[in-house]
Amino acid sequence: MSRPGALDWERVRARYADRPSLASLAGSSRVQVLEVDDERICLGQRLWRDCVSRDDLDAALVLLREGRLAGGPMAVAEGLRAYYASGPRVETGCTRGPNLVAVVLADLGYLTPP
Repeated sequence: MSRPGALDWERVRARYADRPSLASLAGSSRVQVLEVDDERICLGQRLWRDCVSRDDLDAALVLLREGRLAGGPMAVAEGLRAYYASGPRVETGCTRGPNLVAVVLADLGYLTPP
């Protein structure tokens, strides 16, 4: 079932079913898709693994469509970090979430190249 303003999750699952590697936000390193299911995408590199939820991706897409985030990947990551630090979903501590959301949205074609 589709949610208003949400990603087409069937497209997302199909895109990442073969676990491709994605361009990172900076540099030449790649981020590997490790798993995708009905609620999240898990990515990693040699020393870490983390997941972003479908809700996190949908929330970022809504903010992007409303013009509350700039369109470049790094700007989206920084905008999400500011949103999470001061908005209705306050999160403290270090998290890869905003970066990984930007990586996935860039790979899906929602963000403008740097």
